[in-house]
Amino acid sequence: MTYRHTQRGTLILALSLAIVVFVMGASVVSGQWLPAIMVIIIMVPVMTLFSSLTVEVDASELRWFFGPGLWTYRLFLREIDDVAVVRNHWLNGWGIRMAPGFRLYNVSGLDAVELRVGANDVRRIGTDDPQGLAEALRSRRG
Repeated sequence: MTYRHTQRGTLILALSLAIVVFVMGASVVSGQWLPAIMVIIIMVPVMTLFSSLTVEVDASELRWFFGPGLWTYRLFLREIDDVAVVRNHWLNGWGIRMAPGFRLYNVSGLDAVELRVGANDVRRIGTDDPQGLAEALRSRRG
């Protein structure tokens, strides 16, 4: 049986929409439409790509992808040395981040599952179901 969970990127969507509304309002007041057009050109792909984060665990690998899945990250379960439920600091941000000591993949919230892969590779996958994801990984790793 495959574990599959999708978390909606409500925070990223709300912040992106707020930015678009603010810039559109400023453009209406100033009469300058080029900044609004540029922001929309940037924000629509950002909102699409980071609208959700889907995580899947099957018998041999962990996969995760943002939004419509234009690219997929993969890890073989045998490569994962340790699994832990963690809480990120809000300063770590959302999206795809390189933070001191780990890489973060997150669309909303602060909860994550931390994966130790080898001696110096730590990845955190944000989720609103950290216990379920951690259990799925632990049970399939043996």
